[in-house]
Amino acid sequence: MNRLENLPTYPIREFARLTGVNPVTLRAWERRYGIIQPMRTEKGHRFYTDTHVERVNNILYWLEKGYPVRQVKLLLSDSVPTIPANSDDWQQQQNDMLMAVTHLNSQKLDDLWNSGLASYPMAVYYERCLLPVLEVLRADYSQPLLVRAFEHMLARKLTGLIQSQHRHNDGPTLLMATNHADAELNLLASSYALGAAAFRVEYFGHCLTPTDIQIASQIVSSSWVWVHFHPSNNDQVQPWIDFAQQHERTVFVSGAVPAALSASEKTVRLPEQTAKQVQMFITTLGGQA
Repeated sequence: MNRLENLPTYPIREFARLTGVNPVTLRAWERRYGIIQPMRTEKGHRFYTDTHVERVNNILYWLEKGYPVRQVKLLLSDSVPTIPANSDDWQQQQNDMLMAVTHLNSQKLDDLWNSGLASYPMAVYYERCLLPVLEVLRADYSQPLLVRAFEHMLARKLTGLIQSQHRHNDGPTLLMATNHADAELNLLASSYALGAAAFRVEYFGHCLTPTDIQIASQIVSSSWVWVHFHPSNNDQVQPWIDFAQQHERTVFVSGAVPAALSASEKTVRLPEQTAKQVQMFITTLGGQA
């Protein structure tokens, strides 16, 4: 942290770590939407203050309520009454994505994802756009190819983004895991969102057993473990409880968490929404080390 004019200030990567909003999105919010204006050093480098942190929290508040980013500037103005959320923007993005996957147009999908991720934090974009598209595709049993193709291409995209983050992130290591293949995209979205906050996220595939996770955690020296649960008839609860009790650090859990595991004093139950999960992790035990 630097100090200019006796105020605590943060360069863009440190600010991204504090807020969980990646630098690409921060620049788009500045240049394209004008909803945040960083200060500048004499050499032109951006820096932010605690006032900017509060500003980002207010922006995220409206985005998580479903407002498109283009409406946020008005919402942040005290002189403008609250306007109704316009879901047409999200619906159009979903329709464009469905059209692209219907034609198996991987380049168009990639362009749509790049545009969306430049405007929105990953957790918000996943909840408002990617997840609804995924649910539509999974509900249509007549074209299984489309859902498999979409899942594959999106997993490939997110994995590539996470690997790119690894080149820059030197923060504490978080080991992510899930008990079911259908939860993998959710986990990858959360992983990328946490990577924006400088966590070094490790993920070694779905369906790892509690023993696998314990071993992997020791090998990579993870500071925390986050397990996302998908409804499953195959899980035995006791091995997960034993894992949480034996693990040295607090275990974060999300999704369809077995009640007995949620009750364990060694676990922290995260909220239902992806954006709130990420925010809670960053601002509680996970974000303070």
